[in-house]
Amino acid sequence: MRKVGDSPQRPAKRLLGQVLVDGGFVSPGDLARALEQQNRTNELLGEVLVRMKVADPDEIAAVVSIQSDLASLEDAIQSAAGVRQCLGELLRKARKVTPEQLEDALSEQRRTGEKLGEILVRHGALTQGQLDAVLMFQKCQAGEAPSSVRFRLGEILVATGRITREQLEAVLARQKLSKKNIGDLLVESGAVEPRHLAHGLRLQEMLVTAALVAALSMADIAGAQEIQRGSGPPATGSARIQVTATVLSRATLRVLHQERTLVVTPEDVARGYVDAPAASRIEVRNNSRGGCLLVFERIAGPDASFGKVSVRGFDRDVEIGPGGGFVPHSYAPAPVTAELSYRFSLDRDARPGTYPWPLQVSVRPL
Repeated sequence: MRKVGDSPQRPAKRLLGQVLVDGGFVSPGDLARALEQQNRTNELLGEVLVRMKVADPDEIAAVVSIQSDLASLEDAIQSAAGVRQCLGELLRKARKVTPEQLEDALSEQRRTGEKLGEILVRHGALTQGQLDAVLMFQKCQAGEAPSSVRFRLGEILVATGRITREQLEAVLARQKLSKKNIGDLLVESGAVEPRHLAHGLRLQEMLVTAALVAALSMADIAGAQEIQRGSGPPATGSARIQVTATVLSRATLRVLHQERTLVVTPEDVARGYVDAPAASRIEVRNNSRGGCLLVFERIAGPDASFGKVSVRGFDRDVEIGPGGGFVPHSYAPAPVTAELSYRFSLDRDARPGTYPWPLQVSVRPL
C-alpha cells in the first residue's frame, strides 16, 4: 500500500459488464443472468456472454480493448470519436434524457432562445457537472480537444482482428495524400469488406456511447465529492447526492451518507482486513419488476491495496472483486433504504494510512 505521495497506481478499469450495458451491447437482465452463471462456472464474463449468444466475440474484444480508457472522467471524455453530434442526440443515446424531456426542452428553447443544456439543468434532467462533461465530450468529437486513438475506427478493426496493424498503417499513410476517409480507403484496398466496415462503424458508435455514459456517471461522483469537500453548496450534517441510472430513468440511487476515507491501522494489516461499519447509507427507488443491479466500482486515485470486498446490509452478505462488482437488488414498490458495512481484505504489502474512499455505487434496473 502506498502513501499519497508515492507513485500512483494505474487506475482501475471500468467493469466489463458495466461497459457492455452502457454501450447497449447486452441488456441488464442478460448481464445479471451471465453473472449468476459465472459464479457457478468461474468462466470469464465475456466467455459466458458469448456462450449465452447475447454478445459476439468481436464485441467483447472491442470493449476489452478500450476498457482501460474509461477509468477516469478525463479519460472517458477524451474517448469521444466519430462525427460530432448535437447535445440532444448525445444525451438521448446515453439514455440520460427521455425523448419527451428532450422535446419539452427543445420547445422551450425555441420559445426563449435559452441554451438547451441550461434548460435541461434547470429542469433537473442534468447536473451542471454532467453538462460540462458532455460539452467537453462534444469538443473532443469535433477535434477541438485531445482525444484517445483507441476509439478510432482503424484501431477498433485491429482490436477485433478485421485488419492487421500493418494494413492500418499503410492506409493511414495513403490517407495523408487523400481526402477520403479511412473506411473508404480500407474497402478500396481490399482490407475489409463493406459489411465488415459497417459492423466496425456500429461498434465504434456503441463504444463511444459507453464512454459518454461513463463520463456522465463519473461527473456525478466528482460533483458529489466537491460537495462533500465543501466546495459546493453549504454543508449540513452530511451531503446528499443523487445518482441516476443511465440505462433507464426509472431507477435511482440516492447516497444519504458516505464515508470519505478508509483508515487502515497496523492491527488491520496484521489480521489481513479492515472493517468499515455503516460506511454508506443509500436509498434505492426502482419500479422495474425484475429488480435492479447495484454496481460497485473502484475510484481511481491513491490506492489502498485490498483484494475482495464483503458488503453487508442486504438480505445476505455479498462479495465483490477488488475491481468492483454487481449486487442484485429485488423489486420493492416503495423506496428502500440500506445501511452498508464493508470488509476490505488487505494485500500482503498493505501499509497503515488514511486513503480516499475506494468505491462508488450506482444502480441499473433489470
